[in-house]
Amino acid sequence: MGAIYRIFRHPLKQYLFAAGAAVVLTLLSLLRNGFALRICYYDALTLAGAAVLMAGLLQLAGYFGAFDIFGYAFSTFRSVRRYEDLFAYSEAKKEKRHRGNWYFMPWLLVGAGFLLVGLCLGIGL
Repeated sequence: MGAIYRIFRHPLKQYLFAAGAAVVLTLLSLLRNGFALRICYYDALTLAGAAVLMAGLLQLAGYFGAFDIFGYAFSTFRSVRRYEDLFAYSEAKKEKRHRGNWYFMPWLLVGAGFLLVGLCLGIGL
């Protein structure tokens, strides 16, 4: 139950924000290509789905600590250092991240949904 809970149980506003970003991207693409042909909808939905999915994957990379080096670099600008080195900073951030929710999952789920709908339009379903 824990994994299912962490995957799907998020505040509604996170899902709405991800879906809003996908809808805006879809509408912008449809405005550029037109509303007449099915391929325009296929293109718009797959574009929005891929963009939101990539945003979720970028957040996933941040969750696993890919950008800790930049946070540590900016934290060293202060005269008093809170952490001794990058390893201590990274471990402290890892503990803090793993206590929280998987905030990237709404973006991955909404992006995969838009991508799936777009691909279904593309194959003619």
